[in-house]
Amino acid sequence: MRDLILTVHKAIELGDHDTLDSCLHDDVTYRRPGTAVIAGREAVVDWYRKHRKALTSTIHIDEIVVEGDRAVAMGMVEGRCRDGSPIHERFADAYRFEAGLVRDRTTYFFRHGF
Repeated sequence: MRDLILTVHKAIELGDHDTLDSCLHDDVTYRRPGTAVIAGREAVVDWYRKHRKALTSTIHIDEIVVEGDRAVAMGMVEGRCRDGSPIHERFADAYRFEAGLVRDRTTYFFRHGF
């Protein structure tokens, strides 16, 4: 699962939608702040093609913890948004796997809470 997570993040970083597609279960769900739940492999890949705010990014994975069919990846993403503003964001992604593919992914960002 560790290699699959690294492959997913590298595909996102490079805009390699074919590789991303190959990592996702047909019934994948993706949750991230400010976005409705994205359901289905085609919908997730389409979101990255059309709606991802990052124009460029480098994703640094600091740690991956795997337990059974679940994992968490923590790291930093840096780059530029489509509007030119900088990206410097810590994150954690929670994963669930099925049949060797990503079945669920939830992204959390490190920001001031309540």
